[in-house]
Parts: sequence; C-alpha cells; structure tokens
Amino acid sequence: IVDKTLTIDAVEAIGRAIGAEARAHGKRAVCSGRDGRLSGPKLAQALARGLQASGVDVIDVGRVTTPMLYFATHHLGTGSGVMVTGSHNPPDYNGLKMMLAGETLSGEDIQKLRRRIESGELKSGSGSLRTADVASAYLERVSGDIKIKRKMHIAVDCGNGVPGAFAPELYRRLGCEV
Repeated sequence: IVDKTLTIDAVEAIGRAIGAEARAHGKRAVCSGRDGRLSGPKLAQALARGLQASGVDVIDVGRVTTPMLYFATHHLGTGSGVMVTGSHNPPDYNGLKMMLAGETLSGEDIQKLRRRIESGELKSGSGSLRTADVASAYLERVSGDIKIKRKMHIAVDCGNGVPGAFAPELYRRLGCEV
C-alpha cells in the first residue's frame, strides 16, 4: 500500500539493491517504466535515484505497459528493467516487477534484495538518467508479426489502463477500423 507499506524511502532502497545486483551481473544500465497510477511518478523517481546512487544508468521509458518495458530491455540492450505497477490491485497499491540480466526476479531473488538492504551490501556510484520513447518501435515490432486477412471494425476498452494509449494505434497499423 503506497505510503504505508511501500514508501518512497523503501523504493529508493530497493533501487539501490537492484543496482548492486545489476552490477554484480555485469549490467550498468536498467530500463524503468511505470503504469498510470497516480503514485507511479514519485515511485519511479525514487527507484531511479536508488539505481543511480548504486552507479547504474537509468533509461526511463515512461508510462508504458509491462510488455513494453520488457521489450525496451531488449530493444535498448540492457537486459534489465523495473516496472512500477500495481497490476490488477486497487488504486492505493503499487509495486515493482523486476528483471535482471534477462531473468525475472521472484521468490529467493527478491529476498536476496531485502538482505542486501538490511546488511548494507550496496554499491555506490553516480549513474545517469535519460529518457527513451520505445512506443513506435514496440508497435512496429508487434504489428510486423501479425497479419489480418480481412478488415475488421473493433472497439477497444482498456479499463482506463495504459494499454488504452497504445491499443488504438496498434489496431490501426493492423488495418482495423477502431
């Protein structure tokens, strides 16, 4: 729960731990993205501060879908990324989906980050921050894989989620009337 169990300080510390782990894997850059939740910008900024403080460069891809962040890690050559997202949870929730060196972190890997924070086993440095727009490349990649045999008229309801910003353009590229 944002500002209760998930604070700005906690996210910054998690960013430092992810940065230390990224460096242990020989990675010097991490992509970051966020969903459309109101808490997303401040949490993404805290994450970036933590990553940068560990000596890792941050490539902020902005407000995107989780699959777009995963695409960004490949497209931008980092192999690593963190998505600030509450997924399907209520609006006052948020969280982090993490990928390092091509592997999604879960279970024991997440506990390893917690132990890094608790023990102070972190790295120091001064990473950079830059932004990148991957939307066009992502839409091109997806639409290049799909061929629709006949023209379709469709309606898209993304439930106020981030896909609503990208789905209409994707379907137009596929030749659909949206």
